[in-house]
Amino acid sequence: MTIRKALISVWDKTGVADFARGLVENGIEIYSTGGTSKALSEAGIKVTPLEELTGFTELIGGRVKTLHPKVFAGILARRDLDEHIKSIAEIGIPAFDIVAVNLYPFEDTLKCTNDQSELLEMIDIGGVALLRAAAKNFPAVVVVSDPDDYHTVVTELDETGDIAEPTRKELAMKAFRRTSYYDAVISGALCEKQFPERYMLPLILKSELRYGENPHQDAALYVDSLSDCGVARAEKLWGKDLSYNNILDLDAVLNALQEFPDEIASVVVKHLSPCGIARGGDLLEAYEGALAGDPLSAFGGIVGFTRPVDVPTAEKMSEHFFECVLAPDYEPEALEILKKKKNLRLMKMPTTPPKRTQKYIRGIQGGALVQTWDPPGHESAKWEIVSERKPTEAEENALKFAWRAIRSIKSNSVLIAGENAVFGIGGGLPSRVDSAKLAITKAGDKASGAVAASDAFFPFPDGIEVLAEAGVTAVVQPGGSIRDDKVTARANELGIAMVHTGTRHFRH
Repeated sequence: MTIRKALISVWDKTGVADFARGLVENGIEIYSTGGTSKALSEAGIKVTPLEELTGFTELIGGRVKTLHPKVFAGILARRDLDEHIKSIAEIGIPAFDIVAVNLYPFEDTLKCTNDQSELLEMIDIGGVALLRAAAKNFPAVVVVSDPDDYHTVVTELDETGDIAEPTRKELAMKAFRRTSYYDAVISGALCEKQFPERYMLPLILKSELRYGENPHQDAALYVDSLSDCGVARAEKLWGKDLSYNNILDLDAVLNALQEFPDEIASVVVKHLSPCGIARGGDLLEAYEGALAGDPLSAFGGIVGFTRPVDVPTAEKMSEHFFECVLAPDYEPEALEILKKKKNLRLMKMPTTPPKRTQKYIRGIQGGALVQTWDPPGHESAKWEIVSERKPTEAEENALKFAWRAIRSIKSNSVLIAGENAVFGIGGGLPSRVDSAKLAITKAGDKASGAVAASDAFFPFPDGIEVLAEAGVTAVVQPGGSIRDDKVTARANELGIAMVHTGTRHFRH
């Protein structure tokens, strides 16, 4: 198929002059609009202004430039239908063989402002219409929506004098993906409805992964353009590429760290489950407290910090095998120490909670579940002491810490803790009493005199009984069971201080 005419209308002028020059060298006539026409003319490229075809200059401040029947008929006409060719020929409409368009930078503008009037001005209308029209007619029209494809198109023209149908189709599918993504960003940014009837999520491929959760599964990492934070945006300072499981564990680390934005804290995670959480007067103390939570399970895990990694902590970490470290930053000397571990991945990103409201999306077979985020915060102002004995000041401090830590543990979860460190965790079990027993086993002798937290209510007194037998002196839990009175009565008999938070923190 002979390619004779191209329409170029781009916001991003990167590489467009070289692209147009390559087209001209292949005997292709260039039509263009406004700023693009000016840029190409200044580069010494012969251009036919689109207004010569339409008979209209740009209208209403440039909002209407390409929206004209003579433009769209020349794009949409099927070359294999004589009536289409005859129809456009009778009124002097050229058939466009290449359409190169990129869109107004709505997404970049969104990063700089939330002003609605500015955002509305950056919603491209004509460009999206041109891309969709050209993509619809891809057997006859080559659509170029990405400057990265300029070289591919020109090279294929140079070598063959045409663009093969597989290339045309892939470029068309890319254009449809681009316009869908563009609309999803706009919808996500401007929509105020929490759960709209149609939900679009604008994702950009960041990297293809070696494999998924298991070696026989394929996987990739995408970035959500409407989110300004998260592991997907973390910077890798050192180490091999992240695996699918690394990324999941890093996300679990981040969730746990976000509970302690104003404190020096550390967490160790293995297979999505924290095995140690601690805070301290310095980073080394916090790290050692987290590691002590379950040093055996920590082998090959992921460790995270709420503060930049310093030299003493880096030296101590070097004594153990970890897959990844996540921190807001690293002291230069600490970074060099950790780089000596060739299999260690070092990730840098803020560990504070996100500024924008987040939604949690979880895929299920045939659909997805969407819910609002369970934001960090221990909500202690709403707590109710339901036992006869009130917690001591030390117990209260430990209960507040334990309640923040329990939120990142898989349900059913019970943990045992002191004022600054988790001693034992029982998580991910169907039975709450079994979770309590596992936490006691992990805590060992440290359970005596410690406190416990449960992510949901105790349905029976048995969980309180096993905790009391291990020496636990105070418990924090949401409450809400039909047997709350029996559970509280048993706590009173055992001398345990009991606090109800009124808020459940399931994590499935």
